[in-house]
Amino acid sequence: MGGNGVQLRVRGKVQGVGFRPFVWQLAQALQLTGDVCNDGEGVLVRLAGNGGHFTARLRQDCPPLARIESIDTQPFHWSTLPETFTIRHSAGGAMDTQIVPDAATCPACLAEMNDPHERRYRYPFINCTHCGPRFTIIRAMPYDRPATAMAPFPLCSPCETEYRNPADRRFHAQPVACPDCGPELEWRAADRVVTRELALNAAVQMLKNGGIVAIKGLGGFHLACDALNPQAVATLRARKQRPGKPLAVMIPSADGLPQPVQTRLRSPAAPIVLIPKAWLPTFPDDIAPAWIASV
Repeated sequence: MGGNGVQLRVRGKVQGVGFRPFVWQLAQALQLTGDVCNDGEGVLVRLAGNGGHFTARLRQDCPPLARIESIDTQPFHWSTLPETFTIRHSAGGAMDTQIVPDAATCPACLAEMNDPHERRYRYPFINCTHCGPRFTIIRAMPYDRPATAMAPFPLCSPCETEYRNPADRRFHAQPVACPDCGPELEWRAADRVVTRELALNAAVQMLKNGGIVAIKGLGGFHLACDALNPQAVATLRARKQRPGKPLAVMIPSADGLPQPVQTRLRSPAAPIVLIPKAWLPTFPDDIAPAWIASV
């Protein structure tokens, strides 16, 4: 039986990166019909016709967190030609795909978080398909919300609308949440328990007073202190039994650092970067013997 379409098997880091909505948008732009879904091997795209420039555009314009390793193309036969392009529910199968690491908060989410008119204003768990947790919240593949640590948080109506809209940057962003339906900050100290802004304020006050705060993150606990307080830094070193190894330092801005360092710090990976101590002279000597690990 002759084929009246084409099937593309896309492998690599293509789940949890907004790849399906990107495929949907590309199909709309090229006026193609068919469908796309996640499965155990990656992403499967089926198109009516020969696809034209679709494959080339797939590689050229793929989402920033995606990494395409291979695209295998073969003929496909539609019993009934599709009239639109749709996103199918994820399929199962043997697992042979990758999940991307967590990504630093993207510029769009940062702007939204700092805008008093946005409903996610000052919400610390903001994310979209271009940023936020991935590897640390997944429990099974394919990468869908029920198989992540976000499963216990049902979406509110506005988040559900974003999650279901292929044209939205939060389409199928599995960790999507807001102050009304997602996780919240919580402060625990002795018998005191407070949440949200009160929790943040309590942590800030503890740091300002020279204390050490244990921050539960996605990958475990971070012990934090005021990096400009020599006594607090010395106490942290003693408690960690870490006499000489450089401590990671969080800085409010990469401005003023050499451009290659700024580029790395502002990338989606936002890695820890070792820099000479002289580049950040205001920090106490106990931060590092000769180098500073900057975040």
